Amino acid sequence: MNEILKLFKKKPALEYIKKNAPFFVEQNSIKDLKITTIKKNIGKEKNFYHVVIRYDADNLKKPLFCTAHCEESRQNAFAALKFINKHGFKKTKTVLPAPIFYDKSLNVFMYQGIDGENLLHYIKGRSPKLDKYVQGAGRWIAQLHKIPADKAQNFNKENSRIKTVFPGPSYFLKKIKDKFPSFFVDVQKHFNRLVEKEEKNLSHRSSFALIHGDFHPENVIINKDTEEISVIDFTDICLADEARDIGAFIQQIRFMSRGNLDLDKMKSLQKKFLRAYLAESGIKLTENLEKRITLYRAWTALRSIVYFLTKEPSEEPQAKIELEQLEEHIKRT
Repeated sequence: MNEILKLFKKKPALEYIKKNAPFFVEQNSIKDLKITTIKKNIGKEKNFYHVVIRYDADNLKKPLFCTAHCEESRQNAFAALKFINKHGFKKTKTVLPAPIFYDKSLNVFMYQGIDGENLLHYIKGRSPKLDKYVQGAGRWIAQLHKIPADKAQNFNKENSRIKTVFPGPSYFLKKIKDKFPSFFVDVQKHFNRLVEKEEKNLSHRSSFALIHGDFHPENVIINKDTEEISVIDFTDICLADEARDIGAFIQQIRFMSRGNLDLDKMKSLQKKFLRAYLAESGIKLTENLEKRITLYRAWTALRSIVYFLTKEPSEEPQAKIELEQLEEHIKRT
């Protein structure tokens, strides 16, 4: 039996948490767990698993979350959150998940988050507070970028550059060439061009910011009652160009608003996010920053193309839409 399955059962899960975080269990007097499955991808062979589980209990003010992947360590996310909790985030409405423990044997990372829904939920529901939530996301990521990077290790060095990001071109180009040869030439050409432009940009910089690395509406969590804003999934956190988080979020707002918001509202949200970010950061939108943001919007569009073409089942129409976006952005870099 796959050992990860014990975390979906009350008694074994509680024993496991007690074993790895006895002080946390003692301080919170956890006696019973309510388990909510968020993701349960269990393979039939080789003990594969990718799971996300939520735990609630009567004496827990905030829920516990377990994220685990048999082939991908979450240790960097655990270490990063410990660092960030120590060195940043002073505002009451912008909060961080609290790291509880990392277990190497099962690649389990346990943290305490906030109760709420992700920003995509509020986009789909056309929440009347959507502007406020998007601006909050801008302030949140600005606070992350303001943390002194010289005190941080590079928690995911591979992810610091487009040319070394995992999984890289040796993986996705082969899959696209085999399945969708009509896309292959464009994807390869644009990937190489983005690498060239980023390397040129980075060669002029002596320092970098601590970035989230996968900043988009599904990773922004909002409690509508307290209006607290938090962010999840720190697997890709690294030292890199801060424009990458900005460009990724702005591009993903466009993609995730499709079919949910009209074009004018989507563009308004993009502008309000950027203005909130700039105000919190205390910087101006220079021509250089604008071009870097556009570069990473193009990179995010390319990542979406790769996702749509390599997933099962694939979504070629969506990939074509993102390819148009990618080419539009590249012209402006």
